[in-house]
Amino acid sequence: MKFGIIGLGYVGLATLCGLAKAGHEVIGIEADDTRLRLLRAGHVPFHEPGMADVLSEHADQITLTNQIGDAEQVDYLVLAVGTPRKEDGSSDLSAIDAALSAVTTRQKVVIRSSVPPGTTDLLSVMYPAHTFAVVPEFLQEGRALADVLKPSRVVIGCEDLEISEELASIYGRLGVPIVCTTPVNAELIKYASNAFLATKISFMNDLSQLADQAGADISVIADGMGLDPRIGRSFLNAGIGYGGSCFPKDMEALLHVAEANGVDLPIIRTAAKTNDNQMKYVLSKLDIQPDMRVAILGLAFKPGTDDLRDAPSLQLAHHLTVKQVDVIGYDPIAKWRYPQAETVEEALKDADYAILVTEWDELVNLTPDVFAGMRKRRLIDARNAWKYARDPGEVEYEGVGRMQRPSNTPTSN
Repeated sequence: MKFGIIGLGYVGLATLCGLAKAGHEVIGIEADDTRLRLLRAGHVPFHEPGMADVLSEHADQITLTNQIGDAEQVDYLVLAVGTPRKEDGSSDLSAIDAALSAVTTRQKVVIRSSVPPGTTDLLSVMYPAHTFAVVPEFLQEGRALADVLKPSRVVIGCEDLEISEELASIYGRLGVPIVCTTPVNAELIKYASNAFLATKISFMNDLSQLADQAGADISVIADGMGLDPRIGRSFLNAGIGYGGSCFPKDMEALLHVAEANGVDLPIIRTAAKTNDNQMKYVLSKLDIQPDMRVAILGLAFKPGTDDLRDAPSLQLAHHLTVKQVDVIGYDPIAKWRYPQAETVEEALKDADYAILVTEWDELVNLTPDVFAGMRKRRLIDARNAWKYARDPGEVEYEGVGRMQRPSNTPTSN
């Protein structure tokens, strides 16, 4: 089959690569000239393993253009444009409106962009010539291509039975569970999934503060909880809070939609507030003085990507620089606007504190002697990930929710 994909960011490019690998002809439309030039030269404009290889290996099936008209003779037109957060927390759908306004022929449109519940029903009224289906993405940055090729599930939301069955046949070759439902259900499945995962993180971050006061270890608590199959171990890691391009934006968008429908979502609202407060809690572990130096180890919002959107490192740096703290960062891939070191040793030199923010393997496995160049060897492990936490040598170590008493030592009455 022939597909056109509008928007070649993380979602669009991953979708393009997955369809090309499945043997389909794909036309990718990208309005950003710089990004388009990079892609035509075979370069992926962000860090995502495997995509450059697919662009090279399947070049004969892929056309890259900035003209939507070049993709109007396709079987399906896929929307993968951005839906960023507005100041009021709602989703900015202007890119979707602009794309559909530029399409001049009748199309079967698949929406891969994250859109609030009810959006597709509204688009069906605004653009009655098209038939819409929602196939939300559940991609993890750093393994987006792998998630396209073998997702946990495929959700198809469409009122047209024939199109729903055709899409189910296309995705059925992946051998994963398929849910066929209405567009609004598909939209809400996407938002509810992200909100639930974000809430799991906030739940553990709430408990981490209690663990610190009670002398417990939140990491052990998470291990014990995670053995219950009803709970599971994933997304139970306490730390500095979630970031990235999805969780913060989708939580706010879901709350905005709920408010517009006259519904309060207290659990989700509190989870978002907890995430904001967790940054302050981690900062409270530092004895902040003007002109001190803090090394932030890890800048991307998670390992495996160079994405800095809503990254905790940026929020951390902002809070510290406001208090006249000298901040320097290090990351194997990501680059930011603050001073940045080329090596970990350079970042740590003469620092008063180091804060582990992104759990890259390189940073998790730093040996205690690496911190020798610091003015004071103090490490705040904001991800509870440092390998030497239980044997830190001369490093003054503190995690999040890990103020545990020595094992098997009874408390005094």
